[in-house]
Amino acid sequence: MDATPPPVTAPELATLDQEIGSDSAAVIHSLASRLEDAGRVSDLDVFVEAVLAREALGSTVLPGGIAMPHARSHAVTAPSVAAGRLPDPVSFASDSDPVRLVLLIAAPGDDSPGYLELLQRLATACVLPAFVTDLAEAETPGALADLVGSAVAQH
Repeated sequence: MDATPPPVTAPELATLDQEIGSDSAAVIHSLASRLEDAGRVSDLDVFVEAVLAREALGSTVLPGGIAMPHARSHAVTAPSVAAGRLPDPVSFASDSDPVRLVLLIAAPGDDSPGYLELLQRLATACVLPAFVTDLAEAETPGALADLVGSAVAQH
């Protein structure tokens, strides 16, 4: 039996212009629910708690209105990214601009190298204005997922 891991993201892990929360915790919970629904997170509360604990350490907001909340957790079954483009900007940190794009990164608790690589690849893509524009202009959840997947696949 082939044990190939699933792609890091998929259309069902992306949302466009839907109201999924009015603050960072609600947005994180909503995107994490997508990961749970897809079988990529086994315990929603444990994973959300890990992400919120990481957020408390420092802002994950990048220039361009993007937040990259992230965590490693034993509740994560496969490295994954849930992506959301919000209809209205949401404040993620008091000392940063509100965000409209959120990339929630989930990694298994025992995969530090994979987690760091996933984080690095997405962060590298997110500092490219063309990538940010493409995310902001994606027309379908599938297109948003494809953009994120392509960024992660870059070497």
